Amino acid sequence: MQIITSVTDQPKQKFNLKLDNNERATMRLYYYQSQNSWYFDIEYNGYVNNGNKVVLTFNALRHIKRLIPFGIAFISDSNADPFSLDAFTSGKFQLVLLNQEDVQMIEETVYNEPSK
Repeated sequence: MQIITSVTDQPKQKFNLKLDNNERATMRLYYYQSQNSWYFDIEYNGYVNNGNKVVLTFNALRHIKRLIPFGIAFISDSNADPFSLDAFTSGKFQLVLLNQEDVQMIEETVYNEPSK
């Protein structure tokens, strides 16, 4: 589990995420003022997943967990999704890169899914 601390209050951002297997994934994080919402895209080994809304979740990439060896969590002390441009820089929200073991632990403890 790695907290990504380089998130700013810029409406368009791009990150190269170094994974535990020494591969890289690209994440684009962007804010739509008209929606008061953050969104993100992920690219890994030629696989692209676009238009994901940032919501509080243990793994925002759970729907593709069998296609990628990592996950992304958005966590907060509050019960509201990030809706402001400064949501991450204010310290209220965190972006967390999950490795394969983190994803499996979340599956087992949160979703009660056994190891496969």
